[in-house]
Amino acid sequence: MSEMKKAKSIPQLNQLAKKRDSLLGRLNNCKYLLRGTIIERGNICGKSGCKCKREHNPALHGPYKYLSHRSKAKTNMIFLTKKKLSYAVKGVEQYQGLIKLIYQISEINFEILRYHHKKL
Repeated sequence: MSEMKKAKSIPQLNQLAKKRDSLLGRLNNCKYLLRGTIIERGNICGKSGCKCKREHNPALHGPYKYLSHRSKAKTNMIFLTKKKLSYAVKGVEQYQGLIKLIYQISEINFEILRYHHKKL
């Protein structure tokens, strides 16, 4: 009887494949994809005697939004205007969604490999 219960809990290969195919279909909509973080930073200007250059309690200009992106060699930052900010937000959200999607597909492939390896 315990083997019958185990057999019922094993997901069906067809169901897993359909779910995986559905998730794979969602990969096409990632044209804004950006790996990075949106941060806020204050700046120091070039004017001598400005409040941003005070030795004690400097008042930085901003804060301004930037997209921080780390490549193999270094970290790059892009100043984000309002137009660039909306594009960057959409891209970072798409990247985070894509990572979740990849994990879901990987979990399905793990189940297929675990329970249905003889049918592959």
